[in-house]
Amino acid sequence: MIAIKKAKAEDLPFLYCLENAAFDRSRQSRKSAIRRSVTSSNQMVFILEKDANPCASATLFIHLYSVRLYSIAVLPESRGKGYGKILMDHIIAYAKEINVSAITLEVEESDTRLLFWYKNYDFEFIKKLPDYYGEGRHALKLQKSLDDRSQKIKNIVVIDKPLSFLEGISHIEIVFAKDYIVNEKFQRLKGVRIFNLCSSYEYQTMGYYVSLLASARQQRIIPNVATIKDFSDTVITQSIAEDFFQQVQSALAKVKDTEFILDVYFGKSLVKKYDTLAKTLYKLFESPLTRFIFKKNGHWSLKEATPINLESVELEQDKLNELAAIYFSQKKFTTIRFKKYKYSLAILIDPNELTPPSCRKALKYFARAAERIGFYTEFITKEDYLRLTEFDALFIRTTTNVNHFTYLFSRYAYAEGLAVIDDPWSILKCANKIYLAETMRQLGIKTPKTMIINKETSYSNIVNELGFPIVLKEPDNAFGLGVFRADNMRSLEEMLNRIFDKSDIVLAQEFTKSSFDWRIGVLDNQPLFACKYHMAENHWQIEKWDSSHTDVVYGKHETLPIEQVPKEILKTALKAAAAMGDGLYGVDLKEINGSAYVIEVNDNPNIDNDIEDKVLKGKLYHKIIYSLYNRLERGSVGRYVSKEYKSPENNEIINAATKA
Repeated sequence: MIAIKKAKAEDLPFLYCLENAAFDRSRQSRKSAIRRSVTSSNQMVFILEKDANPCASATLFIHLYSVRLYSIAVLPESRGKGYGKILMDHIIAYAKEINVSAITLEVEESDTRLLFWYKNYDFEFIKKLPDYYGEGRHALKLQKSLDDRSQKIKNIVVIDKPLSFLEGISHIEIVFAKDYIVNEKFQRLKGVRIFNLCSSYEYQTMGYYVSLLASARQQRIIPNVATIKDFSDTVITQSIAEDFFQQVQSALAKVKDTEFILDVYFGKSLVKKYDTLAKTLYKLFESPLTRFIFKKNGHWSLKEATPINLESVELEQDKLNELAAIYFSQKKFTTIRFKKYKYSLAILIDPNELTPPSCRKALKYFARAAERIGFYTEFITKEDYLRLTEFDALFIRTTTNVNHFTYLFSRYAYAEGLAVIDDPWSILKCANKIYLAETMRQLGIKTPKTMIINKETSYSNIVNELGFPIVLKEPDNAFGLGVFRADNMRSLEEMLNRIFDKSDIVLAQEFTKSSFDWRIGVLDNQPLFACKYHMAENHWQIEKWDSSHTDVVYGKHETLPIEQVPKEILKTALKAAAAMGDGLYGVDLKEINGSAYVIEVNDNPNIDNDIEDKVLKGKLYHKIIYSLYNRLERGSVGRYVSKEYKSPENNEIINAATKA
């Protein structure tokens, strides 16, 4: 008797044995990766048994709208019995059951037998992946679509209270929210548009759950959960409004008051001269009835966007019925809101952070790049920790530290198989300056003369070794906080006493004077951007904090093309970054007498509008987001060898992203 079951922890010995028996050594997954596949909520491992004896397995990666078939493995003695076909049929049935739209996989280009086998299941060629399995061993990415394209689009309007203005409108089916939520008929519907006209979209109301469940069912929903969340987030609302700043100024130029309210009914304004603005607003906040509040303080800005309560609509029923009838008769609605995204990306931010690593505009550009690449993107905060498993990738854009929620997010996401920047290992390594100093010493990378000191270290020894001034660093500082300069013995004693209250060890370095620091951005062991950060006026650092640490002044900056960076600076930066990993880093260096000295390697470098992006512009954001996309395409981190830094003498970076 043949049976297929979901793998559990007790099946790991069989899976380890099967991996060794089914794949050559260069293609075998590590035990930790197999273990993660069994335990992760974003992966699925099936085991086929014959008379209760395990014979084969299949490993899947579960994404928002697709399933990636990572491997099918059959014991050598069980081959030729059709077990692979049975597993494939089970995978297709499972994918349909969880309502994904496609199954993807990679297969070696030279394996014509396996390619033919997959084509029998209607897998189609998507793209070629050069050197995917090693140098000269190319892969083909295949996809099997599960969408039923023969079904006509149907409009379903979900309500929680009777709405008389909907009477007599064709092209729609009216359904009560309680039925939509629990009735199995609506749970399985495909090829439908859902219009949520419930009386409230507040968190955990019936209207909120209608949009949430529609998204989970991969149904086209207006408004979607992202739009609902935008309504409650004034920061996001104002950020989105920056996209049409000039249009707002032009449309409201003749308004005399300092506040203006624009009601948009089914994508239209009742006042014709504001109709173009209303259409733009509808595309940005795709919701049937929305109120937009603008305020003028020098210029007009959008301060609030909220759904209009249907019970308070001051509009004749006949007019509302007319607008709704036109709206629902449309064949097409805003494309962007209906797009099926291949992956979902969470960008972790802290809205209250004084000096975040990316400004609001840069965050907007990251989201725009992610949209174009194929990510559904959502900005999350530390309150969203338990939601991490909803996403395929995590991008951290708030200052990281080990003893901090950012590390917990990174560690949890990594353990769940998400693609992560910054990964937990990079945070651990870069956050601690003691680790950095020792690593640089081991690799023979130049740094300012350095001492690791403790409470027993003689002050005279420190002075004799380094001389004044002396730079003192807390092991886990960021943004220049926790970095001090002692100019004499008294200040040295005072500062060390202060730091020793927090840490048993302090890093002391000789002071190296320069008018600017180099910052080389490195991603995937490739140079990304290059900046010169000049010292703040009348200060020895690039940032100058006030005494309360609530305000900071920066020195001027220059951004240069990579080819204009001195070779020694670039070579040293790449080598230092490679020691930390293959993520996104900012390497700070000083150039002294033609030599490069590493000051820091930051795992969470600043990416700000009109600074780091000044040379590459939008390409900078695309490169960073595409790195996350590429990691997802290649599979789990545990199944691939990290890219490694090759000899700086030949200035060569070797991509070793070969299936382990």
